Amino acid sequence: MQLADLQARVRIALTTTIANEWSLFTPSSGTSSASERTIAFHLGWNLRPIVEASWDIDAEYDRSGMVLEKAVKLEDAGAEGRRIPDLIVHRRGRLGPEENLLILELTADHETRGASAGDFIRAQAIQRRFGYRYAVLVDLHLDLAAPSPTLEPRWHWSTLEAGPATIDPEPVYTPEVLAEITARAARYVR
Repeated sequence: MQLADLQARVRIALTTTIANEWSLFTPSSGTSSASERTIAFHLGWNLRPIVEASWDIDAEYDRSGMVLEKAVKLEDAGAEGRRIPDLIVHRRGRLGPEENLLILELTADHETRGASAGDFIRAQAIQRRFGYRYAVLVDLHLDLAAPSPTLEPRWHWSTLEAGPATIDPEPVYTPEVLAEITARAARYVR
């Protein structure tokens, strides 16, 4: 699968997630919202029908039980001391770039904007370690402080062969398209 084709499919899955699951992006009680893991689950759920059936989509898959290198670890990851990718597209039980399509890291909180570079570096480290053809950091820039929640999704892609495919994180949508998606989603909150 070519990068542009995969980007289009991830964009469709993200659009569907925003449009159909808008309540994930709004405070459900007080100021809390869904976790990144929950959002990634729905993104994977919406990606499943638009990639070939030969690919498996998982939120966590321990291929070998191996300890990850320091470059892959997250400083505040808790007791385990490692960061598990938010979403992977691969063929279970097989190794190598022909069997590992995508590692996706997701950040949601607008307060983590400065941490995005570190998340992208970790995604690339996991990409190189396990031979994923593509890696992407999707930073939703979710802001719950505004009168109504706002999203400004940006992504940063990398290929296994050439490294970063985008120099800096880029908007997933034009402002007009994003405004239309979020307005439509907000109208249909369950």
